[in-house]
Amino acid sequence: MPLCGIRAIAKSRGTTHFFAHYRIAECNVDHGGESPQHLAMKTALRDQIDSLDGWHAFLEYPHPSREWIIDVLAESDDKRHRVAFEVQLSSQTPEKYQIRSQRYFNDGVFPVWVIPRPLDNSPIKIPVVVTGFGKSSEVPENPAELMDLNAGADFSTADRLGLFVDSILRRGPRWRFGSPDEQVAAHRREVEREARVREEERRRLEDIEARIEEMNSNSAPPQTAYGAHTVHTEDGPFVWATLTQCWSCEHPMLLWNAQSARPGVQHMSAPPLALKREVGVKRYENHPDVHRVLNDWMRATHADVEKALIKTRRSKTKAAEYSAFVCPECDALIGQMFISCIRVEKWSLVSAPLMKRTRKDTKQPTHPDPRKGKPQKQRPPILAPIVINYEDRPAVPDELQTDRKKTWAELHSPEGVAEARRRFMGTAHPYRGD
Repeated sequence: MPLCGIRAIAKSRGTTHFFAHYRIAECNVDHGGESPQHLAMKTALRDQIDSLDGWHAFLEYPHPSREWIIDVLAESDDKRHRVAFEVQLSSQTPEKYQIRSQRYFNDGVFPVWVIPRPLDNSPIKIPVVVTGFGKSSEVPENPAELMDLNAGADFSTADRLGLFVDSILRRGPRWRFGSPDEQVAAHRREVEREARVREEERRRLEDIEARIEEMNSNSAPPQTAYGAHTVHTEDGPFVWATLTQCWSCEHPMLLWNAQSARPGVQHMSAPPLALKREVGVKRYENHPDVHRVLNDWMRATHADVEKALIKTRRSKTKAAEYSAFVCPECDALIGQMFISCIRVEKWSLVSAPLMKRTRKDTKQPTHPDPRKGKPQKQRPPILAPIVINYEDRPAVPDELQTDRKKTWAELHSPEGVAEARRRFMGTAHPYRGD
């Protein structure tokens, strides 16, 4: 065969005589028919390449072993640079593009696929130029007119196909993705790197959870060791404390959390404990009033544990300073994030302002009833009778006063109605202000 060099045999089908491969399994060349659009595009590419100084073109350039045949090969006169232009007007799978492109990369030839429409999204990038010229497009009489087609490529800024060819050959293909095999290897390395990052993050989170659980197991409310005692002040702060130990040297120490109380306001109860996850340079736990009530509590309870120290540290991730608890023995940092994860039941209220007494606090204690063995129910207080003064009201004339009760008929008779009117007119009306 003229393209692949494989032995051919003569065949006939009806009145048609042709040659075919003796063994088609030994041939890797595609002998498919070419459309007029395909032939016109190859001719236009060849003429454009030959018009450039220092370059010449070959049509249907075969590999020495017939592994591939290039539609149009552009080769520099010094034979140092070669670009393969493949006109692909029919559809082709992404895998086929990758395999055929890799063959060219392996032989030092940069492939450029001239296609009518963009390829489907794929993680493997292929050097293509989209022209919109396909198998159903009209073929111009002069193939050189195809060089005026719009050209869209990711690795060139040229907007016309002729300018694109000139840019590729004069400036070189600025392809930054590499060959398909290199992209597959890079993608595999990226997948492996992401897997390692996820595994490291999982281990880091597990380590944090373990340290949080260890800190909770090593913490306890101070009332378990020194009894329940709260230092009450006039307008002092709310202070909660917990007993824990250093994660580095296991030295016992006292940590605390403080919240300011509003001056002049009597609180019914202590607010809920709110542990801060992040702190700044100034924190209320280091206020002199907080240290004062803590020292008072330690003297009252005879606590023999040391208070943690508060020192300024610098965060490398945020590039900012903050005040942190440190171990009084080894100066190890006690992270605020771990302190905020200590459970609420591990804290005790050691200082609070004076609380306002509620109605429940002022209620009289109930005395047990010896007859029933149950506390007596609280009876409402007996109210004093209301005394109404009738002296200011006008007196009823004697002739109208009577002790006998009249019947319904007598009251509603004309005489009874007239008598009621006289009585009404002789007394002060409650709404007239007489």
